[in-house]
Amino acid sequence: MDFVEALGQRMHEIADACTACGKCFTACPMTKAIGIDDAEPTGVLHGMIDLLRGGEGTEEAARWGAACSSSGLCVDACEYGVDPRMLVRLANYAHSQRRDGPAVKANAMKSFRAMAKTVRVVSRLQLPKGDIERLQPTSAAGKPKVRPDVALYTGCNIHKTPHILVLCLDVLERIGATYQVIGGTSACCGINQFRAGDGETSGRAGLSTLAQIQDIGAQTKVSWCPSCQSQFDEIIIPNYEKMTQDRSFTLQPFYEYLEERLDQLRPHFTRVVNKTVALNERPGLPGVTRAVKNILAAIPGVTLVELDVPRVGLMSNYLTVTPRFKEELREKEFRAAADAGVTTLATVFHACHRELCHFEKDVSFEIINVMEIIGESMGLYADDIYKRIKMMDGIDRMIAECGDMITEHGLDPDEARDILLADQLAAKPVQGAVMERA
Repeated sequence: MDFVEALGQRMHEIADACTACGKCFTACPMTKAIGIDDAEPTGVLHGMIDLLRGGEGTEEAARWGAACSSSGLCVDACEYGVDPRMLVRLANYAHSQRRDGPAVKANAMKSFRAMAKTVRVVSRLQLPKGDIERLQPTSAAGKPKVRPDVALYTGCNIHKTPHILVLCLDVLERIGATYQVIGGTSACCGINQFRAGDGETSGRAGLSTLAQIQDIGAQTKVSWCPSCQSQFDEIIIPNYEKMTQDRSFTLQPFYEYLEERLDQLRPHFTRVVNKTVALNERPGLPGVTRAVKNILAAIPGVTLVELDVPRVGLMSNYLTVTPRFKEELREKEFRAAADAGVTTLATVFHACHRELCHFEKDVSFEIINVMEIIGESMGLYADDIYKRIKMMDGIDRMIAECGDMITEHGLDPDEARDILLADQLAAKPVQGAVMERA
């Protein structure tokens, strides 16, 4: 059995198991945002099941699948043992295949190449070659001479905000954990290809990366990226198990790894961090949210504030299909954070940090990543160059700031300008929560 066959088998199994009760549709936070909240839930689910079985589905089913933000709120709603998030992802994959036909491979390649170019350029606009090598070693293939404690799979896009990854490695070193980093575009989870409907290429990429992680021989396999974690948990690992009958491979989210080692971390929380913190929470991986709150609660001086706002998506960029909805959620969170008098809005994941950090100049609180709080208490620091660049006014200032790195890495200045300009244009002003910083 190959990857695509295993995927097809799972699609039919889920289609057979689903009763089309519609409770997952009712629990979904995206239906109103895309204008299908008045659709008959059972009818939408019958459309999803039809897609899984190779049929045309329905318009509402196709729209729902395309808008899935992987919040996971549907999972608890199901009373029949079906994973509705998996159902929706697989139905959207089937719809992409049916809609695009022979173009799926070209679409998948285009998506991957665009992501890879952006990661390569944005990371190199910030860091010199030596630092890039530490975060994405080119000579790390195969088994290391000494088996490390941790194989840290980074994914790709965290390299756009490298200070977060620097702090992850520094924390591992501080608690005495040996590690080997694997990630970047040469170790792809296959999510871009899967979203485009190219199961064959997605499987080839994901299984290759799985083998690379296994070859390290580490006692613990840890991932940073929630998108990669989701792709492995829901797509790559289940298919791998069907193909090989090997059920030994698991990936653990980085924050959950740290939570399990709180007793090792606590002695290193030597500095008081006087911050009143609200989390930019995402419900897609609830174990990560729990872990982050437990870690922050152990840091002296940190006061954690709960904001009564909607929580949607696996990361902020999962809401790109509904830009107005995303802006509304962001402004509700900013207003609630300001009203609560927090000093800090802490992002958990890298994509959320990319999309929120530059708003710091418009609000009354700082916007930093959770790893920066952990690092501060341990006496560790990494410069958030990404935020500094993104907060600059004008593309010329941004290019000037990155001039040395453009030269060192031999980057094309015009390409760098285009990528920075696109990123700058994403920085829209806050409409309802603009405040002067105290």
